[in-house]
Amino acid sequence: MVTQTQIDTHDSIIQDLIDRFEEYIETSSKALENRVADRVTAATTPEELLETRIPINQDFVELIDGGIRDFMGEFDATARDVISWTPGDVTPEDNRVVTELKKQSYNRLTEVSASTRENIHTEILMGALAGVAVQSIAESVRHKVSGLMITTSDLETTRLQNKLKRLRVAGENKSEEINDQMQKLRRRFQNVSVGGNFAQSANAEMHNLVMDFDGVFIRHRGRQAGLKRFKYTGSLVRDSRKFCVSNLDRIFTEEEAKQKWANESWGGKRSGDPFVVRGGHRCRHFWIPVE
Repeated sequence: MVTQTQIDTHDSIIQDLIDRFEEYIETSSKALENRVADRVTAATTPEELLETRIPINQDFVELIDGGIRDFMGEFDATARDVISWTPGDVTPEDNRVVTELKKQSYNRLTEVSASTRENIHTEILMGALAGVAVQSIAESVRHKVSGLMITTSDLETTRLQNKLKRLRVAGENKSEEINDQMQKLRRRFQNVSVGGNFAQSANAEMHNLVMDFDGVFIRHRGRQAGLKRFKYTGSLVRDSRKFCVSNLDRIFTEEEAKQKWANESWGGKRSGDPFVVRGGHRCRHFWIPVE
């Protein structure tokens, strides 16, 4: 039987991986933002703007894609922990499942990178053809990488960004203040689209990937050991969904879980297998085999 200490340890391993990835993305995306913006502002003709495509692609490979590949190795710690509290030794099938899941995770994250790259190229192309000032193109490109957290010389904007960072670090009880601060920043950038951006999209996708990896591997180990029942568990935060709160620490067979997930609706729900999608987008809960 998996103990509460083991559950808490597993939760910490998962959250630590997600937190470290967010730190990596914050640093690397800021370097990417500045480098790409510098390439744009260095262009003196429309032709030079169009020639930034290849070096910008290289910037993504150097600053983003290589680091994403390195992070795939971090998934092994999650798998090792699962193996430590599920019956049986490591099998060749375990290794195959882990390898395939890591490959899929890498592909999904680099798709986010590739999508941002193409959006940047389109922004540069349209700006060059329309004769838009390079400073304006560069600012738009910055937003596509970093959203509200772009590098800026405006002191008031920087102050608002720093306060938003502090609120995010403060944790789950600051959601209303965080939303208010984000609205203030959006008003500072009222003439620029600051919707989906690379840093935000990559962090959201990584969260889902870590939890998807965990769910698939746990169910694989449970099935391999002949276990039929699973507990829905993990830690609660202030914004945990009511669905997750009401089902926390409940035990289901696979069929019972599938029926419940298929027959109920709630905010943020993702479609798919309950062992993969759990409570929905950015859900931090997971399954453990019990018997």
